[in-house]
Amino acid sequence: MTRNVKRLAPLSALCATALAAVLSCPVAALAQEVGTVSIVHTNDSHGGYGTTDANGNPVAYYSVVAGLAQSAEADLVLDAGDTFHGDSFATIVNGGSVAELMAAAGYDATTPGNHDWSYGAARLRELSEQVTVLAANVTAADGSAYFQTPHLVEDVTLESGEVIQVGVLGVIDEEFYTSTPSYNVEGLTFADPVATASSVAAELREQGCDLVIAITHNKDPQGFAASVTGVDAVIAGHEHILINDVVTSADGRQVPVVEAGSHVSHVGELELTVDRADDGTYSVSGHEEVAHETASLASLADPAVLDLTLQLMEKNEGVLTEAVGESSQDYPFPDADYELPAPGGWEMVRTEDTAIGHLITASYLATTGADLALENAGGIRGGITAGTVTAGDLVSISPYGNTLATYQMTGQQVLDALETSLEISSQCRAVLAQQMEALQAGEDPMQYSWPDNSGSVLVCGGATMEIDWSQPKGQRICSITVGGEALDPARTYTVAMNSYLPGCDEYPLFATLPAVQEFGTCEQALRSFVGEDGWEGRVYELSGTVSYVEAEEPGTPDDPSEPGTPETPSEPVTPEAPSTPSGSEDRPAAGTSTGTSAGAASSGSAEKIPATGDPTSALGLAALLGTGMASLGAGMRLRHRSRSVTR
Repeated sequence: MTRNVKRLAPLSALCATALAAVLSCPVAALAQEVGTVSIVHTNDSHGGYGTTDANGNPVAYYSVVAGLAQSAEADLVLDAGDTFHGDSFATIVNGGSVAELMAAAGYDATTPGNHDWSYGAARLRELSEQVTVLAANVTAADGSAYFQTPHLVEDVTLESGEVIQVGVLGVIDEEFYTSTPSYNVEGLTFADPVATASSVAAELREQGCDLVIAITHNKDPQGFAASVTGVDAVIAGHEHILINDVVTSADGRQVPVVEAGSHVSHVGELELTVDRADDGTYSVSGHEEVAHETASLASLADPAVLDLTLQLMEKNEGVLTEAVGESSQDYPFPDADYELPAPGGWEMVRTEDTAIGHLITASYLATTGADLALENAGGIRGGITAGTVTAGDLVSISPYGNTLATYQMTGQQVLDALETSLEISSQCRAVLAQQMEALQAGEDPMQYSWPDNSGSVLVCGGATMEIDWSQPKGQRICSITVGGEALDPARTYTVAMNSYLPGCDEYPLFATLPAVQEFGTCEQALRSFVGEDGWEGRVYELSGTVSYVEAEEPGTPDDPSEPGTPETPSEPVTPEAPSTPSGSEDRPAAGTSTGTSAGAASSGSAEKIPATGDPTSALGLAALLGTGMASLGAGMRLRHRSRSVTR
């Protein structure tokens, strides 16, 4: 016994030491769970307001957001931007319809996305009077905060009965300052979102906040979370995917990072587990994120918000359903489904020549009388189907409120820009091929990312081109004629382009070009063109054609057999989808179409997935009201990604 006691003596001393250490540890080690904070969140609706369920029944988006918030007894309802602009439901009233629905649905706050500035900064501030806009890193010329509310503080009662204060701040990625025409943000400054969020979080804690939530429209939300301090959770937008990550922040917190898809496809429900330490401080010890498919929430629809949706649709109906012209064929911009892989419009305009690209550039040429017309792929958001073409159809094609202007460029400058576009398009085509191969192999296609500058691919109208994809960068255009004559590098040409392109980083020359003449909006050009008799016969007459010297990769359409009546793009061979795909996404795939584009020319603003407002399928007024109103939106896919990582 004595021997045993002696042997145990050091152990007992060790235990005593360990106990003392535990008692003197940071209180986090002794924290106990005291409740949860429930947050319903959305992002990237792009002016959308509804979808349909598996049976084709309409589901009003904001009515189910409100219903879920009530059912979950949510403490906060938050949005991460790109909300007010995109679908014609929103753009026809400069975002007012969406702001009204968000207010009715009980949103506490949103943060602006890059497309929310499309009506101009003054209009966005007006909308903030209906739903709180948080953007702490956006300041006016005098250095003052541009939006009236710098942050929110909400009292939340936990299951234990304790009441804590939760601070909410909002910041936008500073890189988005150049994603909108400069006149939309004139006089404003977008400061570093990480530094701003860290500073505001510290202020909120000094004011007594126990937890701090950040909403951010950001190209790299995980990177943001890893760099920031004082933030307990990040609700993100812009990626158009499902995100459910955990990231180690700069001050050692395990920060949940979530995002809920795009284009009203999902509603996120985030539950944060809250612990209290012995010193009375609170922390987030875990989280649960559920990305509800919008259609699955139909039974929760809030009657009052549903009724308001119907009223707003009725109010818009007369304008949106106005017949502008007739089309004998489709100018498609289809959805892409990564579970049943078929390239969609978003992918098509980045990788191929498309009929919708021809229609758009033809309308620019008809309006301006220019020699050439350029449109960026990221600015194309919809298409039209054969039959009556409505105002809503055309607004959904070009929803950003961009205007047209003409510029003077030499033939060499045009050629250089088109070759730059073809290089971006070539990179997009390579990613698409990898994604299609992954799908065929039953793998996750989203392991391959689209270039951030994919939206900058140029659709070119007014030229007849031959392209050889097998040639190196800068040498892919085999021949190009304008007005029946070979492009002259030394000649000056008049080029029409939208107001986004002069600020596009991929083409710095554009920013140096003085405008020769300014015109109306891109949507007005489309309306004027489609409203003319015989407009379809002029599409290819004006916009030209593209042909390919080398055999194309799967999914590339043949040249139009007759320029005046292009064939509807043939569908690429669709491989079997994996039985249980790891994810489906909302933007990478390519499609087919006939037309003239620089490299199947189409390049858009930087976005991993349609980060620039992609069209969304609309809530049919016919289904809701028993009247015949056509769908107002078109093609957006949802790129899903759900993972848990620590950085």
